[in-house]
Amino acid sequence: MGLPELTFSLEKAAGTVSARMSAGAVALILRDAKDNGVYTIHRESDIPAQLGAANVTAIKRAMIGYINRPSVVYVAVIATATEIATGFAALSAYSYDYLAGPVDISASDATALSGLVKEQRKKRYIGKAVLPATAGDDEGTINFVAAGIKSGATTITAAQYAPRIAGLLAGTPANCSATYAALDELTAITPEADPDTAVDAGKLILVDDGRKIKLGRAVTSKTKLAATDPEMLKKIKLVAAVDLIRYYAITTVEDEYLGKCANTYDNKCILLTALRDYLSALEAQGVIRAGSSGAELDADTTRAYLLEQASGNSSEIARISALSNEELRKEDTGSHVFLQLYGKVLDAMEDFHIILQAQ
Repeated sequence: MGLPELTFSLEKAAGTVSARMSAGAVALILRDAKDNGVYTIHRESDIPAQLGAANVTAIKRAMIGYINRPSVVYVAVIATATEIATGFAALSAYSYDYLAGPVDISASDATALSGLVKEQRKKRYIGKAVLPATAGDDEGTINFVAAGIKSGATTITAAQYAPRIAGLLAGTPANCSATYAALDELTAITPEADPDTAVDAGKLILVDDGRKIKLGRAVTSKTKLAATDPEMLKKIKLVAAVDLIRYYAITTVEDEYLGKCANTYDNKCILLTALRDYLSALEAQGVIRAGSSGAELDADTTRAYLLEQASGNSSEIARISALSNEELRKEDTGSHVFLQLYGKVLDAMEDFHIILQAQ
């Protein structure tokens, strides 16, 4: 495959990333005795009229969004006694950014859904689940903790309001954060006794500043970072951006490049050029900081692979160990291509330090 075709496909992918980071997709798993299946909702008229009132309300809440409305809401309706995993599997053919469960989701179902999301995120899956009181300690689980939620005379549980939060996050553009997003329909909440401690514990909370009820700091449930984990895994905005960049880079390369050319150094360089153009396009769109991105052949992983292949052959091990990084990148790696992409995803303004100097 020549460079132009792949470059064109990755340019389109960069545009898709930008568009989706302005208006993401939401998925809901709902239980209902009246009508099962998967529905694609773009407007309120698409909502199946036969669904129960609570489920119709959940879908409408997901559609509200924030700065933008979600691009689409996928709804998997399962029977009342059906396992939550069935609804999750029904959504496997769809790509979405945020997921919420049934309006009466149990603690065991929430834990199970968090586990399913965590496992699937090891693959191509990029969904993040908004779940009530579920401390998943994972960037794919958003632990929504709220009580005493009221809209006028109506009391709303955290599970019933989770679709609203999923839609709000999907409607937050890449250059913004959902932190302090106003929830104008709410009239009361039970405040957290110690909001800072709650946020540090990976809880997405609601706050009342006396003027408006708002979302707290937009954090994931990730609290324990391994030595190689970046701090950004704790922020919903940054995780969402990395998810989309990774997803469209990988799937485009797989669709347009995998198996279509010999694994030579020249062809690897063509791939790198296309990926660098992809990242540069994201820089131009303000998703990644200008001048921070790049794509390289991963010399360290290449060396580890070649040493594993040479196991037991002392002379070959010595040869590989003596190679420079540039020499390693030109070695035959069979069907494997070891790539390293990098770039600084831009955060939003959240923390202000203002000093008023009186004259």
